[in-house]
Amino acid sequence: MEGDLQKFLDELRSRLSVADVVAEKVKLTRKGREYLGLCPFHNEKTPSFTVNEAKGFYHCFGCGAHGDIIRFEMEANGLPFMDAVEKLAHKAGLAMPKFSKEHSLESQKKQSLFEIMELAVSFYEKALRLPIGAKGLEYFYNRGIDDELIKKFRLGYAPSNNDLKAYLKTKGVNEFDMAELGLIAQPQDQNKTAHDFFRNRVMIPIFDKQNRPIAFGGRIMGDGQPKYLNSPETTLFNKRKMLYNFNFARDKGYESKRLIICEGYMDVIALDNFGFSYAAAPMGTALTEDQI
Repeated sequence: MEGDLQKFLDELRSRLSVADVVAEKVKLTRKGREYLGLCPFHNEKTPSFTVNEAKGFYHCFGCGAHGDIIRFEMEANGLPFMDAVEKLAHKAGLAMPKFSKEHSLESQKKQSLFEIMELAVSFYEKALRLPIGAKGLEYFYNRGIDDELIKKFRLGYAPSNNDLKAYLKTKGVNEFDMAELGLIAQPQDQNKTAHDFFRNRVMIPIFDKQNRPIAFGGRIMGDGQPKYLNSPETTLFNKRKMLYNFNFARDKGYESKRLIICEGYMDVIALDNFGFSYAAAPMGTALTEDQI
C-alpha cells in the first residue's frame, strides 16, 4: 500500500508545476533558473523566497521554509496532509485513490520525518555561517568549495555541543524521532542524556530522488577518526540503495548519456566545480546491485 501512495504522490508532483501552485499565494519574479518572491511564512521586505521548478521545491533563505507542492499546500492553507493531497489531485485532474486510515497515518509520519530532516539541514547550513562554524567554512574554502557550491549542495557545520538537539526541541520534535533519524545518539551509560550524533564536523546532506533530505555525511576537519561519519540506516535511509548526488546527477546524466561514479562526497563536489555535474558516489566502499 505504501508503494501505491508513493506512486500516486510522484504522479501528482509530475502533473503540477511547483511555481504555479506557489504563484496562487506569492507573486513570483523569474530570476535565472529560479523564481523569487516575498516569503508567505514570515514578514520580509526583501525577497528571500525561491522556487526551483526543475527540482520541484521552494526554499526560503530567511526563515528556512522548504518543501514541495504538498508541503506548500499544507503550510499555506493550514491543511492536513491528506486534505492537501486531495486538493492538489483535484487541481491536477487525478482521481483520488482510497487509502486506509493506517496507510494515511504511515504517510503522514514519513512526511513528518522528512520535515525534521529539513530542519536539521537548515540548522547546519545556518551554523556554518555563524562564528561557531568559521572553521568549517574555512575548511570548505581551502578545499576549493566556494559559496555557490556550498549553497547548491546545502553544506553545513555541526557544532561540538548539543545545539541541534536543543534547536529541534524548540520546534516541537521529540527525542524518539531524533533518534529514529540518527540525529542523536544514546550513550551506553543510561544515566547520561542523549547527545548530537554529529559534532564538530562539516556536514554533507544526502537527498533522495525527490530532493528530500534523508541522511548526512559528516567529515572531521582534523586528523581524528573516523574521518567520515555517516547517518545510520533509518526509515528514510537505506545506504545500499542510495547514491550521493543522484538527485542532481540523474538529469544531467540523461543529457550527457554518462554517469561518473566517484569514491566519496568531496570527489563529487570537486567534479561539479569543474563542470562534471553528472557525478555520484556510493554510500560505502563498493557499488551494490541496487545502486546499479
